[in-house]
Amino acid sequence: MTITVDLDLEKPDLTDDTDTQNEIFLQVFNSGDGALFDRLYLEDSVSNFSGEPLTGAARLKFFKDFLAPKPHLEARVTHAYVAGDVALIGVEFTIDGKDADGEPLHIEGTCTDVLRRVEDGRWLMAIDRPVAGSLLPETDGDN
Repeated sequence: MTITVDLDLEKPDLTDDTDTQNEIFLQVFNSGDGALFDRLYLEDSVSNFSGEPLTGAARLKFFKDFLAPKPHLEARVTHAYVAGDVALIGVEFTIDGKDADGEPLHIEGTCTDVLRRVEDGRWLMAIDRPVAGSLLPETDGDN
């Protein structure tokens, strides 16, 4: 595993710097280590990455299973707002690789994330809401 940003692997911090957050998230996701990836989340965080809202042990199991074949995530932050101890982050993402059965995997979409600063000053994921595809209806260009 290659992590090129300063990161405590036992108590990771997504930080309040948007570019650093994105880099940490990408590197930890792309490491394939689902347990490490889950440490970026508050214990009671909700992630609908699986298609349904998961928290706790169910979220951890999903991350371990999904990341085991080491899919590759690319992401670009589209907006970021910080208000006190809460941050709202928007991201466009693409994931490519193989699924657990070795079948090709390609997911692209947008994600809305809410981060919270915890008592020790670290920033962790509170809500992770990726949406594959677009929520906007397709048009024929005449509108």
